[in-house]
Amino acid sequence: MKLFYSPFHTFIHKILVTVHEAGQWDDITFVPTYPFKNRDGEDQGDAYSLAAIAPLDKVPTLTLDNGRVVYASQAIAECLDSMRTSGTPLFPQDPEKRWDAITRLALGDTMFETTVMLVMEGWNPEEKQRIEFFEWIWPKIIRGADKLEAYCKRGFDDFDIGQASMLHAISYMDFRVNFYDAKDPLYPTFNVFEDRPNLEAWWKDNIQRPSVLQHYNVDFEGDDSAAFLQKNVAEVLELQKEHGTL
Repeated sequence: MKLFYSPFHTFIHKILVTVHEAGQWDDITFVPTYPFKNRDGEDQGDAYSLAAIAPLDKVPTLTLDNGRVVYASQAIAECLDSMRTSGTPLFPQDPEKRWDAITRLALGDTMFETTVMLVMEGWNPEEKQRIEFFEWIWPKIIRGADKLEAYCKRGFDDFDIGQASMLHAISYMDFRVNFYDAKDPLYPTFNVFEDRPNLEAWWKDNIQRPSVLQHYNVDFEGDDSAAFLQKNVAEVLELQKEHGTL
């Protein structure tokens, strides 16, 4: 299997956590992908494009050994969990627990996505930033953080996909402030743990999980060139021809 993903390990990748929790770390080729990156200031056009195998040209994208492509992190997580070789399933079988986990998965993922939207708006010159956009987004994130606090106050029986998504969202908020030097007219230094002690306690406990320590704040080591990415894309296309998959 191949995982095309963004190799910024300064935040916690839900899918990398899933890979480790499912006992599949050694079964995957990790392919660094930079959808927005221009190396050394030089526009490389489609050099980092996944469009040949993934129509939305987004990471993460998972490819199986028969060339089948699974895209969107929620689908990838469930696919990996279904093939787990060890540990407790991240998608619980009990319906009540399953929908609770999937609801938190949706909440965490949407908080992550809206934070990415804030980052992209912050790339604009300050005079072109839309204050109404920030005013629309921030109440969603704050309400979401309050809901996460309530979940953590209630507590959890087992680690699940919802918590993996929570780790992903929260760590990206910190990444936004420290990596991008966030240009945000409302909350440039937002601290998700302020007045949320249960969320903070949960965070401190779960960042010690082996599936987090495997990559969190650990620099990527390996080939992250566009040539390596396109070599792997070509291999997937060959597998698809061989197996008749998409």
